[in-house]
Amino acid sequence: MPDTVLYRLHFRSPLHIGERGVGLEETRTSVPADTLFSALCTAWRWLYGADSLQAELLAPFADGQSPPFLLSSGFPFAGEMLFFPKPIVSLSPSKEEYPKKLRAVQYWSQSVFRRWLQGQLTDSDYESLAGEEEPLFWVLEEERKVLDPFRDEETGSVRLWKEHVVPRVTLDRLTSASQIWFFGQVAFRKGAGLWCAIRYHDARLRSRVEACLRLLGDSGLGGERGAGFGLFEVSVLEGFSLPEVEGAKYMVTLSPCCPDGKQWSALLDARCGYDLLPRRGWVGSPEGGNLRRKTVWMLREGSVLHRVDGTVVGRLVNVKPDPCPHDVWRYGYAFPLGVSG
Repeated sequence: MPDTVLYRLHFRSPLHIGERGVGLEETRTSVPADTLFSALCTAWRWLYGADSLQAELLAPFADGQSPPFLLSSGFPFAGEMLFFPKPIVSLSPSKEEYPKKLRAVQYWSQSVFRRWLQGQLTDSDYESLAGEEEPLFWVLEEERKVLDPFRDEETGSVRLWKEHVVPRVTLDRLTSASQIWFFGQVAFRKGAGLWCAIRYHDARLRSRVEACLRLLGDSGLGGERGAGFGLFEVSVLEGFSLPEVEGAKYMVTLSPCCPDGKQWSALLDARCGYDLLPRRGWVGSPEGGNLRRKTVWMLREGSVLHRVDGTVVGRLVNVKPDPCPHDVWRYGYAFPLGVSG
């Protein structure tokens, strides 16, 4: 049985994770697994060299059969409470569609998520949303006290972070003319941050991966690292098991994934649901740092798929732009949790 380890990232500075938009004014409040994986690759190269990155980390992933670990996206936590992405479809016989108020919710508490995995959500659970105005989070009635320290004093709503759009000025190199632009950032409240999970199939890599995480904490994650953004401290959450239904027919993924052509027909039936997510960005290596990666479309976190025993869903996708002197890999493996249906 692979070891699954949970990590919490406690941010010491604002974070910017690029989101689709006109410029840099949009930022995410979570970190996709492919972004985390690219950052880990950069840290691996700093610590162990380019040859080690290719031979000891990327090559086992690229063969598509035996990835040494699976990585989830980074989702919010508040104190001891973890949040999970809202599944795309309900899979409940009595709730073919989510109630209208639930459609705006982005994250479910671990208790809500566990009940959904086990097919045990009740009408009274859905009614627990009745007292909230435009909720981002769905928590059960008995969990609300845990979140009291994170409630906004004016609105009473749960707020784990504050988003800001700050003005910046750039000067033209030739004319010195000034131009204003805007930059989005998110600052987590004390006691809140992001968590992610790593399921190790090769436990020998754990110490190296954790060294990379600590290095990222000191160098920054996301955009504007040179200005001190994205710094964090990492802690290991011991003794916590992710909720999952063993032997289930369906699964929900906690990471964006990119199945290959042969997997598609086995992953989908009439009860499955998914959203497509375009993934873009810049090459991170010194040799190609001014080049854009090719765009690839992936299934968003929370997509519900048919489970195929013994099959690792997803792959590494080569998004190398033509002028780049080396391959550029985008992480696209699913992080599956079994769900009854």
